[in-house]
Amino acid sequence: MQDQLWVSVIIPVYNCDKFLAAALDSVFDQTYRPIEVIVVDDGSTDRSGEIAHNYADVQYIYQENQGVSTARNVGVNAANGEFIAFLDADDLWLPKKLETQIDYMLNNPSIDIIGAKAEWFLEHNTQLPDWFDHDRDMQKDNSFLLSTLLTRRGYFGQVGSFSTDYESSEDSDWLWRAKDIHLKIEVLPEILARRRLHGLNLSWQMRAGHKLRMLKIIRNSIARQQNKFD
Repeated sequence: MQDQLWVSVIIPVYNCDKFLAAALDSVFDQTYRPIEVIVVDDGSTDRSGEIAHNYADVQYIYQENQGVSTARNVGVNAANGEFIAFLDADDLWLPKKLETQIDYMLNNPSIDIIGAKAEWFLEHNTQLPDWFDHDRDMQKDNSFLLSTLLTRRGYFGQVGSFSTDYESSEDSDWLWRAKDIHLKIEVLPEILARRRLHGLNLSWQMRAGHKLRMLKIIRNSIARQQNKFD
């Protein structure tokens, strides 16, 4: 790889000590360097902070509980890398995740934001909710998982921060705003991450309001487009 550029990896965590070490190991097992790893602890009361401190190369930031959007924004503001990547504390990266995406971005400079496919897996002994359809809900090929996102840090100045108006779906809102300013988004066909389903996923807990949040996101997008012509 030529012109290797720093990637800032931002991991927000809230009471996720059961999975955080595995997430961090998957980052430090990356074939790509150089990286900086920023863990933003959103007021955890478990051992998440202790686990993060066990990694000498982790920049650890603690904040009072303010939600995942604020945690991600704090991480972006602290980042120094040319590129930004996100990993949720209960997800995992495959070893060539960053190398594959960086190579693609450098060889395709018209791409502004890149994702990848992710494999969804159930944590052992996870009790599935009644609404969960294994055959349907484990097939998420068309979704954009934030734990696969890679983009240049400068685009946050154009798109803005993650909105704190959403308890969940803030990543969808950010991507819609990115599309509204015509940033080019692409999802690679390779599986480069693994999403862990364990029953306490925020998206599961907030599932009831998902359609309403998406409707709000779409309406806001329409309003932004209309304002351009007013």
